[in-house]
Amino acid sequence: MTHTIDHTPTRRAILQKTSTTAALFAAGAIARPFISTTTAAPPSAPNLPADWPCFRGPNHNGTLNQSLSLLSTGPKKIWEASVNPGNASFAIAANRLHTFGSRVDNLICLNASTGDPLWKRTLDTHYGDSSPSLEQNRIYILASKDGIPQRGIKQIATAHCCNAATGAVLWSRELPGSTGDRQYGHAGSPLIWQDLIFLNASGGAAVKKSNGETLWAHPGFSGLAAPVLFLSNPTKKPAIAFFGGDRLLSRDARSGNLLWEIPWKTELAVNACDPIIFDDKVFICSDYGRGRSLYDIKTPQPKLLWEFGAGKGSSFTSGFLHNGNLFCVAESKFMCLDIESGRPKWTSDSATSVLLIGDTLIRLTHKGVLSLARLSPTGLQSISTTDLGMKETKAVPAYWNGNLYIRSEQGQIACLQIAESIPPQPPP
Repeated sequence: MTHTIDHTPTRRAILQKTSTTAALFAAGAIARPFISTTTAAPPSAPNLPADWPCFRGPNHNGTLNQSLSLLSTGPKKIWEASVNPGNASFAIAANRLHTFGSRVDNLICLNASTGDPLWKRTLDTHYGDSSPSLEQNRIYILASKDGIPQRGIKQIATAHCCNAATGAVLWSRELPGSTGDRQYGHAGSPLIWQDLIFLNASGGAAVKKSNGETLWAHPGFSGLAAPVLFLSNPTKKPAIAFFGGDRLLSRDARSGNLLWEIPWKTELAVNACDPIIFDDKVFICSDYGRGRSLYDIKTPQPKLLWEFGAGKGSSFTSGFLHNGNLFCVAESKFMCLDIESGRPKWTSDSATSVLLIGDTLIRLTHKGVLSLARLSPTGLQSISTTDLGMKETKAVPAYWNGNLYIRSEQGQIACLQIAESIPPQPPP
């Protein structure tokens, strides 16, 4: 079934105009739920919509264990809005949608149900592609600003903490500059853990979320992916993986000490796909002259298990692990990989971003074509395909309470209802 969205402007769409500009893509992290500190409602919580408080959702990996009652008529447009150009995704909680962009009024909060603007705030940045991360009444942002090209330091990263209700800046912290030319600025979203914020800036940094004080920061070549939280072997202590501009490296979460690193150079230093860490292994995927690989990380020196070279990866579409199966976008296809060999078990149409809600696979192309399908280990069963009429939809969509939120590079936002929502519950 194919649907075409009606783009006749509504009164609400006309009322909510803002503008500006931005660049590439935001990247996320795949954290283990047992060490998550986000404010999302547990997937099993009855009659509560799960918050989407950060890039790629409450589990940081583009998946949400929540069954959907999909609309039989296909996706339905609820509202449209215009915000600053950029490729940041959304953070949604308490019926508030936050996103980021470039130039003035670039940190933006909208009513998630109606699209009505609630507040705007200007944060100094050259690029605005990092997705916000929310926790309780605070929102964290990683921004880029042009630095003076001294000793290779360019496009210095700055972390900001703002009041989520008003946008007021609570603190800002300038981080060490990249040792390489960061052509697309900083796009890795902040990762919240306990009392810290981890940031893919230079060779990795950790700041205190209360006041922005730097706990540790290391020189290095910044990447475009967000930090990934996992348990290191053999100590099983929390560790952070940073996909930098020329390598993937892991640091102890508390001390920042280097645990291991894997050289991974690409053209233009575009390392943007989230590493997927599972069973003492790490899956790495990128394009720009590289491909996809699986490494064993049980020892301080990672061991290559398999590798598929140039043309066998993806520019910035992150995959996910689900029920013991590894899914990714590679070779211009969405595929299920055999973990032992790295070869595809099966393939389907490609996408610019993918999400999995329950067993519903959501794929969005950069030309604004949205498809829904049932995912199984053996393949996909198509449900619907919808042409949104949007261009350059590189930002990963967000899901909240039956609605899917999609943003174009030029700043057009569409809210589409894809499933039945959970009605407001009376207070206990």
